[in-house]
Amino acid sequence: MAKRRKGNTTTILLSSVLLITSISGCSTAGTKEDTTGKGDTQNTPAPTPASINKPVELTVYSAPGDSEESWNERFGDPIRKKYPNISFKFINPRNNDAQKLQNLLVAGTTIDIYYESIGGFFVNVPQYNLQQDLSPLIKKYNVDLNAFEPTLIDAMKTNSSGQIWGLPVNNNNMVMYYNKDIFDRFGVPYPKDGMTWDEAIDMSQQFNKSVEGSKYAGLAVSPNHILRMNQFSLPLVDSKTTKTTFADEKWKTLLQTMFVRPAASEGYKDKIRSLSNKLPYATEFTRTQDLAMYVHQSNLPFIDSTYKTTNFNIVSLPTFKDMPGIGSQAYPTFFTVPANSQFKEEAFQAIQYLVSGEYQMAYSKKGVMPVLKDDSYKKVFATETEYKDVNFSAVFRNQFAPIPSKTAYDGLAEGALTSQFIDLSLGNVDVNSVLRKAEEDGNLKIESEKLKK
Repeated sequence: MAKRRKGNTTTILLSSVLLITSISGCSTAGTKEDTTGKGDTQNTPAPTPASINKPVELTVYSAPGDSEESWNERFGDPIRKKYPNISFKFINPRNNDAQKLQNLLVAGTTIDIYYESIGGFFVNVPQYNLQQDLSPLIKKYNVDLNAFEPTLIDAMKTNSSGQIWGLPVNNNNMVMYYNKDIFDRFGVPYPKDGMTWDEAIDMSQQFNKSVEGSKYAGLAVSPNHILRMNQFSLPLVDSKTTKTTFADEKWKTLLQTMFVRPAASEGYKDKIRSLSNKLPYATEFTRTQDLAMYVHQSNLPFIDSTYKTTNFNIVSLPTFKDMPGIGSQAYPTFFTVPANSQFKEEAFQAIQYLVSGEYQMAYSKKGVMPVLKDDSYKKVFATETEYKDVNFSAVFRNQFAPIPSKTAYDGLAEGALTSQFIDLSLGNVDVNSVLRKAEEDGNLKIESEKLKK
């Protein structure tokens, strides 16, 4: 159990596990997995080149801006242990204009491994002509794409005209966290796996009140993530027309469910006002601890140290009653070998190891969501973490919603919508007006962006 300890607010860690906008047998990627549930031994794969005999330095570009320490702990050290002749030149572009991708490419820098979460991968990779079809290397090194969670590979093909530009190395989805101390204080039974949104929202209304000078809220979601990873598989922008999709009626259902109904009571609106017109979010869940339920990505306990001082648990993401068992979209991080790499074979072998059963099993135990679909990887999830009594099986209860197409304009459309969520939750504007304005503003911003190119 994660016990709550009072004290100074702790900060988000970027050490043992990476936050990525955000995360198989022997050393062969996607080979036949052990389905016995033991997990540490794998079936012998077909022979593949498994050694790198000459020293090689691979240049790694971290699009998320991870620290080199985090890279080494999470990726670099395991690769070097497997392939001692590999070393890395690590590039972190955060707060360093000279290290920005466009500047490096103009200067003639070649990159051997590039990684980024799905939110930016399909924008930046083609924008900077880094893409290449890895299918020949996948075939040469016996990578079994059928071993991966299907939506991850489907998303790659959907967004790359059927090619394979990269492989998913870690994954993420959405769950619902709840603060056990708040539930105990209010005398409300804990949430359960398999709840519908109707049930979760009804439950949340019991907390929207002031108690002993503290204003409580029942349920809040991460706005950006619930849009990007929505259960209806709605794209933000139509990839063919490059227009926003906000005319789709399902957007209305989504906004009503996530932002209107949870905030229907005056007590919830009072909470928003007390936060200087902000929606309850991470601070209210783990720091001030006056938010009962919080919907966000499933990796938070492993990247945010405040969960160590919060008496929390998790359940599966609530589902829509007419879509039972359908959870959020996956949010993977893809690794690729850019077209200008000087060491394509060696770089691919390094990535191949990161999607191997050996690596995926080891890091699933550490709380990194695996990309391989066999249940043996899911059964050991987070078993080697400090969270011994947390219901981590909830992470895998729902089926992934399909991932739609991504465009370079998704961020513009998303911003046109999220900018109105405060007024929507306060009841100052209705859903139809929000969607109309988001459609108009989003399309204008998209057209303006096109003129810059």
